[in-house]
Amino acid sequence: MLERRAAATLALGLLLGLAAQYLFYGQGLGLNFPLLTGLFVAAAWRLRSREVRIRRIDLWVPGSALAFAAFVALRADATLLFFDVMATLGLCGASVIVFGGVRISTLAIRRLIVEGFSLIGRSFVGGFTAIERAWPLVRRLSPRMAKATGPLGGVLLAAPFVVVFALLFSSADAVFARTLERVIDLKRLMELLGEAPGRLMLAGVAAWATSGALWTLSRAPRVHTDAQQGALATNTATVALVIIDALFAAFVVLQLAYLFGGRDTLDAAGITYSAYARRGFFELIAVVVLIGGLLLGLDLVLRSRARNYVIAAVALLLLTGAVLASAYYRLDLYQRAYGWSELRFYAFAAIAFLAIALAIGVWSVVRERMALIAVPLAAAAVAVGICLNLIGPSGYIARANLARVIDPTGLPDDAQRSLDVWSLWQLGDGAMPDIVARYDAVPQSDRTHLFDVLHQYTRSRDLSRVPDWRAWNLDRERARAALAEWESVRR
Repeated sequence: MLERRAAATLALGLLLGLAAQYLFYGQGLGLNFPLLTGLFVAAAWRLRSREVRIRRIDLWVPGSALAFAAFVALRADATLLFFDVMATLGLCGASVIVFGGVRISTLAIRRLIVEGFSLIGRSFVGGFTAIERAWPLVRRLSPRMAKATGPLGGVLLAAPFVVVFALLFSSADAVFARTLERVIDLKRLMELLGEAPGRLMLAGVAAWATSGALWTLSRAPRVHTDAQQGALATNTATVALVIIDALFAAFVVLQLAYLFGGRDTLDAAGITYSAYARRGFFELIAVVVLIGGLLLGLDLVLRSRARNYVIAAVALLLLTGAVLASAYYRLDLYQRAYGWSELRFYAFAAIAFLAIALAIGVWSVVRERMALIAVPLAAAAVAVGICLNLIGPSGYIARANLARVIDPTGLPDDAQRSLDVWSLWQLGDGAMPDIVARYDAVPQSDRTHLFDVLHQYTRSRDLSRVPDWRAWNLDRERARAALAEWESVRR
């Protein structure tokens, strides 16, 4: 039984490798990514043990993997695209763990790390084990397959010689070359021969990694016991948290005017919007992240959790929420003055995630489930990522910045009102439909510069070229159609 499972794993891995080289070689990311992701998830589902019971609550993992893979074919924002690809790869690995029978939604952090490293290791070396297990089956089938594979082996052996001799004869005789061209596309054949090394390497790497990951499904799921009792005394941790609470309270109370003082504070301090936002924003975000790491680390080494510890931890999280609110206020003040950029947009997204993470942290501390916080945090990251993809950062930023220029009412008196055309250029394909749609509404002084941007963008692309279906992407296709229409109107 194990031999057949190993053979099936290798066969599916080989098919996935062949699919990867066909879908990705010489192509950009588009429909090919969700297609291959769907094939991998389907293969993992097919190879799962029927004796293993999968909890329905864990099925959000493969569902999220397919969702983020689909977003790769919808969005063209470079930062968002990187996040979607990384999220898909991580969730595909987690899907294999789920299909292996591990109850990932109730898995402690340290056990989750063990499962993750085990999967990564098997992706590299699991292929060797699968080949070793399948080899006896191959040896038994070899005599039966010899008669069938003999002629096929002869064809494969003769194929490269036939190609070489045909090319030599074509070079030697024009009549033979024209006759051969009516039967075979020699140009395409030469291209395929040139692509062969790259395609074989891509197929081999994909087949090896997927076979190793899928082989994880052949082992019995680990039985994870409760975490061992930690070595740190509760009163020690409580005293440490109380001291940190006091520092945070002093910071929030004594500098409340500076934290939330707004324009008056800036005038009194004699500093600019930029200095006000940048000087404190990243430091405050670092504080929030460090507090999360501190509480998680304490939970992993604590012997027990007394009521005083819980109160001190919750107080620290609430004070950290005030610090996060200050970071949000600074960034919002800066955005109102200078408009949107990709960095500011993703900074707001990070603040939203950290706010959800703090809420999850408070719940986890009160319910004594801090060791299980990894999966809720991952679910929060998935939710924020889905929202970002549904919003479409490039289009949103372009619409907001153009609206500032078209109708500047409501902006602060000293806010920037000119259009930053260079930032619009950097937004890429996702912003082009919105820029084209609002082109005529932009004031004439900015429209001239905007015309140069659109003109240069159209010159850098072949708008008449329809992309290969494997690399089709919604944002890129919408940008191509919008720019083609804009160019035809301006002629």
